[in-house]
Amino acid sequence: MLATPEVIRTLQRKLYTKAKQEPVYRFYALYDKVWRADILNHAYRLVRANKGSPGVDGISFEAIEQTTGIDAFLSELAQDLKEKTYHPSPVRRVMIPKADGSLRPLGIPTIRDRVAQMAVKLVIEPIFEADFCPNSYGFRPKKSAHDAVDAIAEALYRGYTEVIDADLSKYFDSIPHAKLLAVVAERIVDGAILHVIKLWLKAPVIGEDADGTRKYVGGGKASSKGTPQGGVISPLLSNC
Repeated sequence: MLATPEVIRTLQRKLYTKAKQEPVYRFYALYDKVWRADILNHAYRLVRANKGSPGVDGISFEAIEQTTGIDAFLSELAQDLKEKTYHPSPVRRVMIPKADGSLRPLGIPTIRDRVAQMAVKLVIEPIFEADFCPNSYGFRPKKSAHDAVDAIAEALYRGYTEVIDADLSKYFDSIPHAKLLAVVAERIVDGAILHVIKLWLKAPVIGEDADGTRKYVGGGKASSKGTPQGGVISPLLSNC
């Protein structure tokens, strides 16, 4: 696990503390943090550590590092974010086999978009962490499935005798955009942050036929639900 630089940790602690102390406070000056050089650099390192395939543009980490250079890559992204000319590419869809033999759609944004999403996540996640329930373990920092199992074991030790196991079918694909953005806006009124999240939600999704022919398979401006399972910011949005 990559250590978060102290300057970023300090920012995150301040945001978390403010959100925790004032449950109805709405944050309005966050976007200028997203394109900060230190945050984009750490975002790149985190995305790099997750590895993952290229998006629709076919650009890999190796291509960025050997051809463009990380500094130039991040500088260009920072400029686009700062000038608000940033626009995400379509999401590449691949189908992943599940244990029951069915297929699960995985949306893979470009590395550029994953870095931008990670930068936004670094800034806004502490705010929502202050609101999430302590007994929520999925897609949470410093929480894991092992922690959930430990909590169940502790509950059994205290005398509870039943565990209910439930699953929400195609949850990521069914999240309604309007309700999600309304929930995010309960805490964040920074229009630029809300705008860029909406861009990611509305990004077209491109799939491939067996012969490699690309085709539009979802998403786009007309879409009203779903956040790509595979997008860096999607787990946070799903918890919201």
